[in-house]
Amino acid sequence: MKFLLIAAALNLQVVYTDLNTCNQASEAIQKAGHEAICIPKGEDYRFIEKASQVDIMFDKFMTLVKELNKLESETQTEN
Repeated sequence: MKFLLIAAALNLQVVYTDLNTCNQASEAIQKAGHEAICIPKGEDYRFIEKASQVDIMFDKFMTLVKELNKLESETQTEN
């Protein structure tokens, strides 16, 4: 997972590959007297190929269908 370092006073938003590296950068910025925080970076779907976006969408849809089927079967067994 990638991590995003945010230092608002410096208008700084840098992406690091791991939390330890991000925390080291955050500590250096804090020593200089500025607030900084590391947060997990989410996926940027703008840069994923269209075919992959479609695959992701269908995977999520199938997960939803399976969950709905599970809920339906649980409801039927209760009645």
